[in-house]
Amino acid sequence: MELDATQLPDRHVIETDLCVVGTGPAGIVLAREFLGSGIHVTMLESGGLQFNPSIQQLNEGVTVGDPCANPKLTRHRQVGGTVNIWNTVVGTEPGAKYVPLDEIDFEARPGMEMDGWPFDRCHLQSFYCRAQTLCGLGTFDYDAHRWTDAGHSPLPLTGDHLTTKIYQFGPARVFTETYVRDLRQADNISVCYNANVVALETDVRGQRVVGARVACLGGSGFYVKAKTFVLAAGGIENARLLLLSNQYWPEGLGNRYGWVGRCFMEHPRDYSLTLIPRDHHLLGEAAFYAPHSVSGVIVMGRLALRQEAMRQDRLPNMSVTLLPQPKEALLVSALGLDRFWGRRRRFPRSYADWSVAGKRSRRFREVRLLINLEQLPSRENRIALSRKRDALGLPQVEIHWRWRQLDERNLERLRAIVISELEQSNLGRVEFEPGIRPDPNAHHHAGTTRMHIDPCQGVVDENSRVHGVENLFVTGSSTFPTAGFANPTLTVVALALRLADCLKRGTI
Repeated sequence: MELDATQLPDRHVIETDLCVVGTGPAGIVLAREFLGSGIHVTMLESGGLQFNPSIQQLNEGVTVGDPCANPKLTRHRQVGGTVNIWNTVVGTEPGAKYVPLDEIDFEARPGMEMDGWPFDRCHLQSFYCRAQTLCGLGTFDYDAHRWTDAGHSPLPLTGDHLTTKIYQFGPARVFTETYVRDLRQADNISVCYNANVVALETDVRGQRVVGARVACLGGSGFYVKAKTFVLAAGGIENARLLLLSNQYWPEGLGNRYGWVGRCFMEHPRDYSLTLIPRDHHLLGEAAFYAPHSVSGVIVMGRLALRQEAMRQDRLPNMSVTLLPQPKEALLVSALGLDRFWGRRRRFPRSYADWSVAGKRSRRFREVRLLINLEQLPSRENRIALSRKRDALGLPQVEIHWRWRQLDERNLERLRAIVISELEQSNLGRVEFEPGIRPDPNAHHHAGTTRMHIDPCQGVVDENSRVHGVENLFVTGSSTFPTAGFANPTLTVVALALRLADCLKRGTI
């Protein structure tokens, strides 16, 4: 069923078994696991069924340090969450690229500043397989050989560091339409929209959440009592809500050791390398790296680091996407029109040109090598509360983000590997354009309520329960101890399924 919070009486009280804050993929998948059960679930969503600019304004924030996009532009308040603004095209509709974290992403790696995950990739295998189906994807297999056919095969790489793997593409509508419709029609699930959670209230010892205070932009408010609470509001808002919940703990709920908001991570993207193919036929041969359908599944090849090379050389993770560069972009640069058309490095930023690159390969003289980077967690990159306040009177979010010297050194090492191995494989010449800083705005926010078995080193335990609070859980990318290079949604869905199973065993 659905509830419009603006229509509820002021100071109304909702009593429920499970309260889920957020209706993005994490919240939707978690709640969906309780369809038809004897457990009543109340979902609280800040936005509405349609986009509302006034509510979106609540995402306004402050950035400190190196340039980083304002969360008003990168997060979305609406039923379905940020999926509503996904901009990757899957066939003829909006969607996203999917890929799991690698095995090495879960490991504690020598030379890294932080520990890995409290479990290995094998532990998530069954949840990843279930997530594949929910996301509308194919078989849980991301190795290139499974997706090779007569018209699409990987490039002949001869080095020790690079190999070819794939992305799969899935539609956004499963989260914005299909599953939302199921939840709105369920008897035991209430989707309450226009409901802004402003704080969680606990008992005097801070060991149990007793309720959530909720406000509407119109000025009214209500209260939700539940046996169990789950924050599923994203990599920024999960941390902000804990920091705002300072009724008995001035530093914020679950923040005894100062980890809430810390280790904010993105997936910076580097555009500084360009492959000049040895001949124009290479683009036709490289069609594996364009989006294409294999057995009804849309996939796309990518260059990946071999995990044994990462372990041996203590490298962070990365992935390289090949983007054909039309001659028009070269003319723009040669005529000095960058200031009107955007710098050469910013053309293109999509896969659209692959549709004609293979057929008209003489038009395409370059291939931009887009490196998607793993950013290692750092305590200094964090989410905090600003002195500025939003329309509800709450402190806005303040994002502290810096591209560190360590990050730059790692990027330089990865660039060198890409240049060396592509040229060694006789694929062409790789040019490096100096002075380009990575773009930090993949909108893959992670790490701000990191998972660790030790409360002195993280916010949630291995079961996503907030340390020291018996009935409060967090799910989503904010719990990632490390984020690899991967688009996070597949792992977010897998973790939501895992948490749902955990909650069921605990008989909410």
